[in-house]
Amino acid sequence: MELRRARGIVMKVRKRYPIEQSRLYRLSSRKRLATLLGTELSSLRRLLGRNDNYHVFLRHQDNGKIRRIEEPVGGMRCLHRRLFELLSRVQPPAYLHSGTKGRSYITNAAAHIGRCKVIKTDITKFYPSTTTRHVFVGMLREFKCSGDVARLIADLCVCSGHVPTGSPVSMPIAFYAHKQVFDQIDRRMQARGITMTLYVDDLTFSGNRLQLLHLCFVKKSVLAAGLFCHKTRYFGPHQPKPVTGAIVRDDRLCLPNRRHLRIIEGIKRLEAASSLEEKHTISKRLLGQINEAASVELRSKVRLPGLRALVSRLSSPFGDVH
Repeated sequence: MELRRARGIVMKVRKRYPIEQSRLYRLSSRKRLATLLGTELSSLRRLLGRNDNYHVFLRHQDNGKIRRIEEPVGGMRCLHRRLFELLSRVQPPAYLHSGTKGRSYITNAAAHIGRCKVIKTDITKFYPSTTTRHVFVGMLREFKCSGDVARLIADLCVCSGHVPTGSPVSMPIAFYAHKQVFDQIDRRMQARGITMTLYVDDLTFSGNRLQLLHLCFVKKSVLAAGLFCHKTRYFGPHQPKPVTGAIVRDDRLCLPNRRHLRIIEGIKRLEAASSLEEKHTISKRLLGQINEAASVELRSKVRLPGLRALVSRLSSPFGDVH
């Protein structure tokens, strides 16, 4: 059993198995669905009739953009946690690296090490573009649920007609809503010796025979699902290739320069901090950045013990005293 943290919630994710063994597979009773979610059908109906199931707010991101967050609260939050658990038990395809035990943005980037050419593209506003109908059809097609059950799941998983941006269930439910499209693209690429990976809404392709022409099929398939691609970039042989938070070089992963600079700036802030509370906050964030860097590249792994010792010394009550 694995413990996973999503937006501050610790959730248990048990061993994964084929979709045919999911408790949602071929589910035909709404009453049975309510039982699986730990409640009663009448309670689900009352919950869907409320207009305060989500806390909606704006969040300023590091890149300067403002993102609208729709976070489930109360009973809806509990239901989304339970649905996340049920969906996360299904064994995902090899190309999916987000929300998957043993996979991460690092394994997503590592899948493209040693590949001559890389093309990456994002799906525009993936969650807001995934509608109630998308989720409904996805549950019908992938889980073979009855129409009544698929509709109820879709209604429970959307906010204002689309998948919310701040829910733990958003990633898996949006993926299954469009899994048919991703599977189709993956089969096409595999037949041409091209590797495809998916990390939430980031599609990456690599291979010696890769050409920009291959992206035409990708864009056409995505468009047929009512989605759009943007931020498409091509990287040729021997070019550094930024892929989901890491840099893919010919035979290894490296950390982007901005993340090295973030660690340096964090050390400077820690040196200048005047209170123990401020030092604790900065050091906790800094240690997370240092450990994450060590998991990406060998150079940072070698420097890990020294940086940890430095952070420990600077965050002590005696500051820089040896």
